[in-house]
Amino acid sequence: MTKAATTIMTAALLTAATSCVHEFPFNQGDVDSGTVVVEGYITNEYKRHTVRLSRLNSYSDTIINAIKGAFVVVTSGTNTYFYRETDDGLYESDEYFVGVADNVYYLHIELADSVVLSAESTMLPVTPPDKITFNRRPDGNLSISHIAESFVSDNPAKYHLQLSWEDRESHTPQSANIYYYSLTTVDIAQLFAPKLTETAFPPGTQIVERKYSVEPAYENYLRSLLAETRWSGGYFDEAHGNLQHRAFPP
Repeated sequence: MTKAATTIMTAALLTAATSCVHEFPFNQGDVDSGTVVVEGYITNEYKRHTVRLSRLNSYSDTIINAIKGAFVVVTSGTNTYFYRETDDGLYESDEYFVGVADNVYYLHIELADSVVLSAESTMLPVTPPDKITFNRRPDGNLSISHIAESFVSDNPAKYHLQLSWEDRESHTPQSANIYYYSLTTVDIAQLFAPKLTETAFPPGTQIVERKYSVEPAYENYLRSLLAETRWSGGYFDEAHGNLQHRAFPP
């Protein structure tokens, strides 16, 4: 069973002498299918790094509109890393390389329709992660009680925990993914966000933790993303809007 970030939907029941039900019309609005979505990281892991290219979908369309046939290259100083398409819309560096803190990396993309995109980012150093602590549940399983502080004065970060274990009864492999974020801002929706469902796992579970440094522009994007998802539905919910992270020139 794979479990990622879970959103809990809550509803309030109001008691009154009479009640009525109104149909709520959902108006999605137009979607700019020409908008390019770029997903990719550079880390200090020695591996082939990837970039995924796609275009925006309508709300009801669950198929990824992959962008094929693009030219993708990353440069840093005198180093140039060419990316090749290994799957629809997924581009992988031809060679293994390690990201270096404080280096500036330039991303250059040329699409088949003669559109050219570019961006640059400085790789920030990562501070040591906090010690993970656990709770023991009545059924003998464990759950995570602390990964990191949700608010930090500096060095915002994204955490990804990969859990893997074997089911005691069926002896089949099980897995789960947990994402956690430390940000430099505190929002009222964050403080009163709905409680997440605990991920339960047996003692002896293997846990691999990765901590990613977060630059200011990406932190703002994460804050908007969390406001639309994990923090949504609490006591102090905010009006939802369009989520955008503009890494390319307009």
